[in-house]
Amino acid sequence: MFFGTFDYTILAIIFIFNFGVWKYNIIKKRNRILFLMALLFFGFIIPFFSMDFEIQNMIKDQPFIDNFTLLYTYLRFPVWWFIGVIEILILRKIIKN
Repeated sequence: MFFGTFDYTILAIIFIFNFGVWKYNIIKKRNRILFLMALLFFGFIIPFFSMDFEIQNMIKDQPFIDNFTLLYTYLRFPVWWFIGVIEILILRKIIKN
């Protein structure tokens, strides 16, 4: 399972945020700080915590862990980068209208 409960929770929060921006016009104009925050969150913070939660879940279930078993957790970074790019495009389109 590539996505864990933390990832699904973050995706639900992102969906609710996008709905709030679209329905209630929370953000009125394009702002560089908004895009820098999205870059910071999707580039470093969310993937790091996602990887940390997944490693903690793997450690508690298995008595012996080698590093090769947890190698797939590094793929969280490109996946969240892709989701971040999609999020920025969605926010641009929503705010532009």
